Amino acid sequence: MIEKTLQFIITGLPFLGIAALYRAFKGPSTLDRVVAMNMISAMVIVYILIFSYLTEAYFYLDVVLVFNLAAFIATLCVLKYLREGRLF
Repeated sequence: MIEKTLQFIITGLPFLGIAALYRAFKGPSTLDRVVAMNMISAMVIVYILIFSYLTEAYFYLDVVLVFNLAAFIATLCVLKYLREGRLF
């Protein structure tokens, strides 16, 4: 049952990815683009987690943690740059 649910999620995520890419390129504001990039990184994390579960390769969980931390720090840097015009 869980495999069928994961297959459904795998087939549905590309449509959300296309919508997020559209918002990232055509977003009316910069914050819309930042949110779209966060959405894309969250979808990549979900893909890696599903792949890790289906192949029983649980060492990818470390990759997910590092990727999530890097995405969070990148978001903070972009938002600080937009607010102050500099990073340091």
